[in-house]
Amino acid sequence: MKHFQSFRLDTVNQCLWREDKRVALTPKAFDVLRYLVEHSDRLVTQDEILEAIWSETYVNPEVIKKYVLEIRRVLGDSAEKPAFVETFPKRGYQFIAPVREEIVIAPSASNMEHSTSVVGREAALSALDAFLNKALRKQRQVLFVTGEAGIGKTTLVDTFEVQACRIPNLRFARGQCVEGFGGKEAYYPFLEALGHLLRGRDENALVETLARRAPTWLVQFPSLVKREQRDALQREILGATRERMVREICEALEIITAEDPLVLVLRISIGPIHPLSI
Repeated sequence: MKHFQSFRLDTVNQCLWREDKRVALTPKAFDVLRYLVEHSDRLVTQDEILEAIWSETYVNPEVIKKYVLEIRRVLGDSAEKPAFVETFPKRGYQFIAPVREEIVIAPSASNMEHSTSVVGREAALSALDAFLNKALRKQRQVLFVTGEAGIGKTTLVDTFEVQACRIPNLRFARGQCVEGFGGKEAYYPFLEALGHLLRGRDENALVETLARRAPTWLVQFPSLVKREQRDALQREILGATRERMVREICEALEIITAEDPLVLVLRISIGPIHPLSI
């Protein structure tokens, strides 16, 4: 557990705490913050961050700024007078707040549930639970959580994730559309979510499934492909279309979810759709 000022960076449960309350932070923003905190003794370049966090795929360096802005917002930091993250233009960033290791007792499930509760969203949480129960009975569900910016959509989903992940063998993967990057990588949210799955349990089995059913997706993660397999994989996907990629990921997901349920959360900016009001 990394401790700085009133914050605790829980690398085991991959979340940020302020005193006894969990702070909402997207997965990639958490990864950037963790890397900066773990290397707080020096300047961390943009290239180093990209290699450490996005080694499997190409990402525009401008994306880092987006997550640093989110980190500053959560920490209450300022770029002009930084107390946590200092920017070195055209070079990188450094975490400047004093950091110390802290050994603490992990919060219990009941405390976590209390800490991440969302006031006035009980009906929405109940609706999410109802959809999840249908999915656990092998009834595929598609759900949109919509609303104006700042009304608590992310907090709602974070709370739902904490509660849902107590279900044995349930997988939970998240991805989000990065502003200004979607035109370069149409399937970026799916790739990010898939990357989370591949870093979880049964990595080898998932890689094997992608190799057989979705090679156009596996090739996006070169670090997971053995060198002798890369040429064969490239030949197999030569001339692949976006339509083929859609078919392949659908087939792969059918196999991945045959035994264990999966909750796939994609955070995307879209037009007005209101199946669930929160």
